[in-house]
Amino acid sequence: MSELARVEPWKLVVIGLVAGLFGGGFGIGGGLVLVPLLVFVGLDRHRAHATSLAAIVLIAIAGASSFGFSGELSLGLGALIGLGGVAGSVVGATVMHRSSPRALTIVFSVVLLVAAARMISGAAPLPGASDLGDLAQGVVAAGIGVVAGFFAGLAGIGGGVVIVPSSVLLLDLAQHEAQGTSLVAIVFTAMAGTMVNRRNRRVRLQDGLIAGIGGVVGSVLGSRAALAVEGRTLSMVFGFLVLFVALRSVYQVWREEPQQV
Repeated sequence: MSELARVEPWKLVVIGLVAGLFGGGFGIGGGLVLVPLLVFVGLDRHRAHATSLAAIVLIAIAGASSFGFSGELSLGLGALIGLGGVAGSVVGATVMHRSSPRALTIVFSVVLLVAAARMISGAAPLPGASDLGDLAQGVVAAGIGVVAGFFAGLAGIGGGVVIVPSSVLLLDLAQHEAQGTSLVAIVFTAMAGTMVNRRNRRVRLQDGLIAGIGGVVGSVLGSRAALAVEGRTLSMVFGFLVLFVALRSVYQVWREEPQQV
């Protein structure tokens, strides 16, 4: 599809709604749903990643607000992760602009496979994670943000697939609190990455905003549902969903691999 080709608004709203349900429900922004669906309706890989990130801004704001009203987030840690994520997101979005569509698909698949393994395994926080002082916790949070932000900008995701398990593992946050905190951070990373993508003329901003409107509704509904479900159950269910999407992306890479002669 060319840059000026039009995607029907109702398709974007539906895509955003579905992405918002998963994004708000699992604290991940929704990029793992947005990217493949935007590609499916005709956007090329680069613009799908960039437009996904623009929609995630609205999805993350709505989801974070919902978790915040229930007291299930750490605003301070979310801001620190987000600030670290800004730097990582700018670098990741810049790399995305210079990468081939095939390379983007490979990176996207690897990120999802790692996230799926972590969510399904449900590993406990690392020893000492609960004993960190304020300064050490802040440094760890910023480090998580840098890594998550890089993948957010590179793979068109909000970064939550890194932030949520890392917050549980390294910061000793409960599942629901990690998801709410992740959405706060994602607002920062998605905005930073979108600014770079807009400068590089990769993002279809209008499409991202339309998808984001649907995503706001889905994010509120998803976060409300998540708060009513036990955290371990959330982690396992979403882990298998991520695994499915990752394997589908791996198959796509394998299918498109040039034939040897």
